[in-house]
Amino acid sequence: MKKRPRNAKAISRLHAVFTVVALLLSTFIFAQVQEVSGTVKDANGVPLLGVNVIQTGTNNGVSTDIDGNYTIKLEPGSNNLSFSFTGFQTMEITADSAYLNITLQEDAQELDEVVIIGYAQVSRDKVLGALSSVKADKIAEVTPTNAFEGVQGRLSGVQISSNGGPGAGFDIRVRGTSTFSAGGTGPLYVVDGQQLDNIDNIDPNDIASLEVLKDGATTAIYGTRGANGVVLITTKSGKAGDVNVDVSLVRGINTINGSLPVANTKQRLFYEYWREDPSRRNRAVYQRDSLNLILRNSHDLQDLITRTGIRNQVNLAVSAGSKKFKSYMNVGFLNEDGIAVNSNFKRINSRFKLDFTPNEKLKISSNFNVSFEQFSGLNENQVFQQLVERIAYFPVIEPDGSYTPEIAGRQNPLAEANLRKLRSRTYRGQSFNSIQYKITPELSIKSTLGIDYRLQRNNDFEPLLVLHPTNATNPEGAFRDRMDYSIQQENFLNYNNQFGNHSIAVFGGMQILKRSAENFGISDALFVSEAIETFNNVDPAGLAINADQTFNTRSSLFSTFAGFNYDFDNKYLVSATVRRDGSSRFGENRKFGYFPSGSLGWRVSNESFLKGNSIINNLLVRASYGETGNDRVGDYEFSTTLQPGAIYNGISGIEPSRLGNPNLSWESTNQTNIGVDLGLLKNRLTFNIDAWRKITENLLANVPLPEESGYGSIRKNVGGVRNQGIDISISGTPIRKKDFKWNTNFNITFQENEVTKLAGGTSFTSGDYIIEEGQPIGNIFGFKNLGVYQYNESNAYNDEGVRLTPNFDDGGAFTNYTLNGQEYTGTVNRMRVNGRTVEGGDIIWEDVDGNNIIDQADRQVIGNGLPTAFGGFNNDFTYKDFTLSFLFDFTLGNETWRRWDETRNDLNSSNETPGPNRIEGAWMDPGDDTVYPRLSRVPQNRLRPNSFFITDGSFIKLRFVRLGYNVPKSILDKIGGIKKCSLFVSGNNLLTWTNYPGFNPELGTRGNPLQPGVDNLRYPNDREVILSMNLKF
Repeated sequence: MKKRPRNAKAISRLHAVFTVVALLLSTFIFAQVQEVSGTVKDANGVPLLGVNVIQTGTNNGVSTDIDGNYTIKLEPGSNNLSFSFTGFQTMEITADSAYLNITLQEDAQELDEVVIIGYAQVSRDKVLGALSSVKADKIAEVTPTNAFEGVQGRLSGVQISSNGGPGAGFDIRVRGTSTFSAGGTGPLYVVDGQQLDNIDNIDPNDIASLEVLKDGATTAIYGTRGANGVVLITTKSGKAGDVNVDVSLVRGINTINGSLPVANTKQRLFYEYWREDPSRRNRAVYQRDSLNLILRNSHDLQDLITRTGIRNQVNLAVSAGSKKFKSYMNVGFLNEDGIAVNSNFKRINSRFKLDFTPNEKLKISSNFNVSFEQFSGLNENQVFQQLVERIAYFPVIEPDGSYTPEIAGRQNPLAEANLRKLRSRTYRGQSFNSIQYKITPELSIKSTLGIDYRLQRNNDFEPLLVLHPTNATNPEGAFRDRMDYSIQQENFLNYNNQFGNHSIAVFGGMQILKRSAENFGISDALFVSEAIETFNNVDPAGLAINADQTFNTRSSLFSTFAGFNYDFDNKYLVSATVRRDGSSRFGENRKFGYFPSGSLGWRVSNESFLKGNSIINNLLVRASYGETGNDRVGDYEFSTTLQPGAIYNGISGIEPSRLGNPNLSWESTNQTNIGVDLGLLKNRLTFNIDAWRKITENLLANVPLPEESGYGSIRKNVGGVRNQGIDISISGTPIRKKDFKWNTNFNITFQENEVTKLAGGTSFTSGDYIIEEGQPIGNIFGFKNLGVYQYNESNAYNDEGVRLTPNFDDGGAFTNYTLNGQEYTGTVNRMRVNGRTVEGGDIIWEDVDGNNIIDQADRQVIGNGLPTAFGGFNNDFTYKDFTLSFLFDFTLGNETWRRWDETRNDLNSSNETPGPNRIEGAWMDPGDDTVYPRLSRVPQNRLRPNSFFITDGSFIKLRFVRLGYNVPKSILDKIGGIKKCSLFVSGNNLLTWTNYPGFNPELGTRGNPLQPGVDNLRYPNDREVILSMNLKF
């Protein structure tokens, strides 16, 4: 064989090397200039909007459009693409083609992978407590102005009630009422880690998710602030990729929903006729005369006071970022006119959020939120109560166009609504910053610093016309400033590790919270004239500082905490936490409290006998126990205090104002929760059921003291309350096709409330509500109305208190009494009220003590304002580019006291007018069978509360309906520059099914937990039609 030359072999090898290098280089060069396009869909072929497409190892990225399409031009470096989207598994693929279609699979854990509870991240599928959540797209369906407007009816175990007109806010109850203290009923809010007492200033467009922690185990880590539940809010953040600009435009048209029955002039004159003594009645005097200027009036005051309100809302959000740097900014403006004249709410807000990750070990975050809110409202009692009581023919506008002043003690509600000015302005700024450093891949340390600042300024001005015409000499005004701020600082360690089938997370740290408030108030200041409404126009002699509104307070809270989460093979799960709080709000004897919790979970679906089951993909049985506290009491209530303003022998000094209690302690709540989470058919159908019991002890209340003590009451821990119930939530996707999808959710909560302990077992009252052992909070304490006596002789009872039946001859003369069909000849007893024998046409009151005298001893429970069940039913439909969503929510089992109706119908004053039904349905003549007593002004018919005015307050409300249309990409491409355009038409509060005759059966307690369900006539409910548009650039 002939041998090849050595240099030929070398040349051959070199040629081969060059060939390979050239091939790799050409492939590399081709990859770097390649533009990759495609479509991203889910497993059912539905295009996915907003999927992040990132070139791995770079900051180069784009997002898919409304049709799931993307185009990305690769930069030098990696030719791998990463596709990620919330609720789906992230996919990484090599870009070996110019066109790549991607199918993403749903993540078995669904939605967000983790939730931050306290100071640790927990996988959502490993949460062992009771958690309810709502995402941004669901909140947006309601087109809300307030965060909680967007989640009403969506969260089991969470009752949300409105409190009135624009900007009035909501009452939030998590698993019942468990305190006696006003202002201590709401949950704790945690926004991106910052703990706040309220979130009134948060723009709902900033919210990415809202979650409510309901059980004791998940809230125990928040210690003294977690007894009423915890609301976790995560705001939107920037994402890596292109700059995205989102614009939303909203236009709403509001009208009054319902009306109140009010007597007109004809009915008023009829009432005046029947009020007269029969001997002086002259029907002609009380007939309308077309020539009488007064009697021609019959004003529809509801129409004059209400109007069509307009809502304008604009939001501009910009987000951008890279792998290391992400930012988000939103600016919002809201201007909402109320449906009552002179009522309005404005809000301007801006949020800026920055996340910086310079390397794998360090992460820095900053979050800033500033807002300005202005609320212009009404004196609800002076407007709406006067409206329903006013004599219909009283004028409201004079011939010269000015408003008619007060007449016979009756305010002019139209003047009240238009001239009295009640304005509140709130300036608020929040900053929350954190820095986290990974000491090792498993161990990290994090420090946070948060500041919450608020300045609230109230200005009231009352011109002479709305003041009492005989007593007032000057216009009056009031001024109040309240500045408060809190500083929150935390330092904590987190350790997370996995080894084999074991997963463990441990955390521990400390928190410092400082709170400060400064208040200054001036009330009933006398102005020189109405021309200038600022305080440089105040008469110095008429300037008085309101001592109750002028004070400074400080408080501090120091806490240490620790906890762990452990699971074996995601099958057996254990977690526990402990927190120690020290609060300056309590005396030396009770400054510190300990709040432990523990949870157990068993994921049955991961057992061998269920693993891989085609029907059941998730079955988790969990149980938890936790203790929390409530420190929402006034500062320094443990100490005896003195206040200035006292005068002794003409010399100014100080005087005792409060008797301290060094043993004052926080309210403590322990809660047990047993729950089951069930997912079927790859979570196409899910069930969540929780049975819970919540026991609160050491409830704080003011206990009366003997007069000789020199004090009216002392603050003590006096009672206990038990709440218990069942939360049920069912969610499903019955239909999921390429062009059509249907999601549905139903939730309901059944709950009970009972006062278990009071100091010495002694009941007490709050207004006309009674709180007693063995009974629920919210019991209305009054007199039971059994009807109306048809005749004078109908007021007849035997000695056992059984009512006798009177009999009459054909001429109407009384003959005798019968009892059970037999003639009665025994003693006849007559019922007496206020020293008077009750007559025909008077109310039949139930005689509880059987002594034939109706007095305070005959008061009893006549209703309760707490619901026994509430929930909601939501549906979302998607067909190609169209969407349809609607939600019903309901509250059942509660009763409402129509106090406004009772007040006008008691005939206490000749210058107030009863309701039309009271006038036309009143008892007139002997034998009349009616529920309304006679129209004579007699004290025996004015006992209150009167059970006749206790009404079933249950309701079902169509909370919203929204129809949407996503403009196809083909049309947007022709326009250019627009990634997405969505158009919506919706209606809020369109229909309400209820037996309640007032404006609105949905009544918040406005901070007083002991008096639920009382209606003194609040701002009317409105119906809103909304047009909105969302644009993405």
